[in-house]
Amino acid sequence: MRNMHKYEELTPIEFDREKKRASIIYAAAGPMEYHEECNALGIDPLKGYEWCLAAAETTGGIVFPMIPFAPGGITPFTSAEELRQRRQLKNIPFGEYLPQPHIYPTVISSREVCRALYLELLETFSEELGFKLCVFFGSHGPAGAMIQQLTAELGGAIHGMEVMAVGSLDYNRDIIEKYYAEQGIKRINHGGLWETAINYAIHEDYFHPEYLDAEKYPQHYGSLKEEHFEGCLRPTLSEYRKFTPSFAKELFEVTAKRFAADVSARYARLMEGNNSDEDKKA
Repeated sequence: MRNMHKYEELTPIEFDREKKRASIIYAAAGPMEYHEECNALGIDPLKGYEWCLAAAETTGGIVFPMIPFAPGGITPFTSAEELRQRRQLKNIPFGEYLPQPHIYPTVISSREVCRALYLELLETFSEELGFKLCVFFGSHGPAGAMIQQLTAELGGAIHGMEVMAVGSLDYNRDIIEKYYAEQGIKRINHGGLWETAINYAIHEDYFHPEYLDAEKYPQHYGSLKEEHFEGCLRPTLSEYRKFTPSFAKELFEVTAKRFAADVSARYARLMEGNNSDEDKKA
């Protein structure tokens, strides 16, 4: 059965029908990125995309196909020239547990490309497709930061369409911190238990803890340490052993529920405002 919120699965008539029911377009962006040996590479765009689909079941609206393009680094993000320079370097170590935007087999895009792409999508969603609200999920740290930056520059709207910028930890940090405190996990690390749990919740076969066994499988950037230490910015082996399917389910479902509630409230306020404007004109 087709999912009537998936942009790519709708016919034009169905697209118009769904857009009339709820004039919301969801988009999620993130790169193909290394999240340790145990996790599927598409976790970043996948988690945002799946949360958008889950939210759309509640709010209505249409979910644009997963966008696998995102910048690296922090503001002003990785430039095209910086990416070029990194590609010329060989055998760069991971560093003492410091993630780098060029780690194999990651595919990071430049800030120039991402900024232009994100802005062009917003313009298309607003001017050509006529949506009233775009929920843009940056489910990768730099993608979320760039989307928030763009939204602020636009004053929260573009050509009459409101833009809602969302990030991966906006609706679940308290759940993660509570579980980490209970389990003695020291830090919310990139590719750590929290992202692994989301990966698993999306599809159980996206998480393979057996690939962390350095005696059986080659480790791209060296074996993980057993326990956390000062300056450790990668996950630990002990952290992964504290994974449970129940935590994965709770994390995904609570995030989706809170996210949907936030979008619903935002859209309701938007429609009330539009109705008030129409009443004034009348």
